[in-house]
Amino acid sequence: MNWTALKGLASALAILLLSACSAPKPKSSPSNFVVTPPSVEQIATSVTSQVSMMVNAFSPVAGQALPNEAVQAAYRFREFKPFWIENNILNPSLYKLVDILEEAGSHGLNPIYYHTSTIKDYLAIQQPSTQQLAELDVIATIALSSYAHDLSIGRYEPQLIDPNWQLDAPTSQWSELLYLNATSDMVNYLPQLAPRHPNYQVLQKWLVYYQDIANKQKDIRVSAGVPLSLGDQGPRIAQLRARLVQLGDIRFSTRTIQEDKFDKKVKQALINFQRRHDLKADGHAGSQTIEMLNVPIELRAKQIAYNLERWRWLPSELEAERIWVDLTDYKVHTILNDQHSTMKAVIGKKERKTPVFKGQMTYMVANPTWRVPHRIAQESLLPKLHTNPNYLLEQGYKVYSSWTVGAKELDSSQIDWKKITPQKLKYRFEQTPDEGNALGLYKFMFPNRNEIYLHDTPAKHLFKESNRAFSSGCIRLEEPDLFANNLIAGSKQVEVLQNAIQSKQTKIVSLPKQLPVYIVYFTVVPDRNGMPGFRKDIYERDKLMEEAMGYFPSPENSAI
Repeated sequence: MNWTALKGLASALAILLLSACSAPKPKSSPSNFVVTPPSVEQIATSVTSQVSMMVNAFSPVAGQALPNEAVQAAYRFREFKPFWIENNILNPSLYKLVDILEEAGSHGLNPIYYHTSTIKDYLAIQQPSTQQLAELDVIATIALSSYAHDLSIGRYEPQLIDPNWQLDAPTSQWSELLYLNATSDMVNYLPQLAPRHPNYQVLQKWLVYYQDIANKQKDIRVSAGVPLSLGDQGPRIAQLRARLVQLGDIRFSTRTIQEDKFDKKVKQALINFQRRHDLKADGHAGSQTIEMLNVPIELRAKQIAYNLERWRWLPSELEAERIWVDLTDYKVHTILNDQHSTMKAVIGKKERKTPVFKGQMTYMVANPTWRVPHRIAQESLLPKLHTNPNYLLEQGYKVYSSWTVGAKELDSSQIDWKKITPQKLKYRFEQTPDEGNALGLYKFMFPNRNEIYLHDTPAKHLFKESNRAFSSGCIRLEEPDLFANNLIAGSKQVEVLQNAIQSKQTKIVSLPKQLPVYIVYFTVVPDRNGMPGFRKDIYERDKLMEEAMGYFPSPENSAI
């Protein structure tokens, strides 16, 4: 979709709309009143003008999407009859819609995008004209449609925020809501459009909790000082305990306690806090832990909101059997044959980020040859050849004259590598199958434009690191043998793979069934206790989300 440039702050929408209609200042908010319905011509005119106006008012910043076409199609389907007026009475479900839209912040969505103030201004008119009713009907329907879209598949287009984020599951199923028989059914169905995955539901509840705390309390800060440990006592311990209560790590109790003493309960709560913030879980409140404790709750709410949007970019229902590459946790999960296995992974380094996308794994390669991507040859292999001209021979590489089929194999010792610059590098490099091959014994393929795959590695020592962003983009597996056997368990391919490994010859082994592969990136994930776990933003993708979403801290303070 081609979007026009942003023409003003979104907070100016109410002024923009009211200036285009004849609504006077509100006097009261009646519940039900008898009205004269607008004509078909008035509705049709209002649809065209209001949709056009709102597209201009809410032009997308990094992908904000307004489903105006769905509104136009729905009105055409009902022959431009109003949605919200039945039997000359304004439908009460409109008031329920306003209530739901005002709570959009509980899902990390800004209520200002759903025109609640404008709708309420119209509802407050005691004797609305038919033109005003036409405008109200269309604005309310646009609000309904926009919220259904945003809650279901996300407000923002991920690739406009981050080109490396290629996981998007667009669907028009949300628009089916506009064709239900009654507007009451439409409104009642809205909450069901939110992602049903347990992680989304848990995070959404924590967002509400953090928003409530941010509105009602000030952040309790732990003063800087020497590290705090079990048995310590003083005012800083009281701050620590109070902060852990505020964050939910200690449940509030009416029992009498010595608030300024570092007891076992505080230590265990601190260990839990450290675990869910990727800190060393030693139960000591050192400088790093105190710094993390003092992160404002408003910022934590912001991070949760970003991750709720990321969940909305995923399919509404995930396949029961799948491979789940969790980048920020450096792990790969295989959910297959009623079994769930997990292993460590090495992912792309910061300058060679592993992209976020979905693929279909269809086969593996035993004893693979590594055809070195041209960029890696330029950036990594050529500098090594400048230092050591025999590097290719020592590491089992072959060199070919070009990337064409049938290119001639060359004698690498006859090439003066020091004279070759990255810009002039035309050769193709391939590493033969052996124990030192960069891909190890296995390569697991799910064809994609990024040329990303899962594979074995001879660099086993890297799995001992806690932060494992070392690759050129592909995902290295800690236990490739286990992974391979899980994929083909119970099939005739088990023998095929065994024979291939023993032969040390390159062999393609088809999988008995295709498996979806999700490469995902979340910076907030619920832990096993249902607490929000805040992870390091290793690729700095939250910054891009902040720029796009224009985050607001809470429903009570929704200015952009």
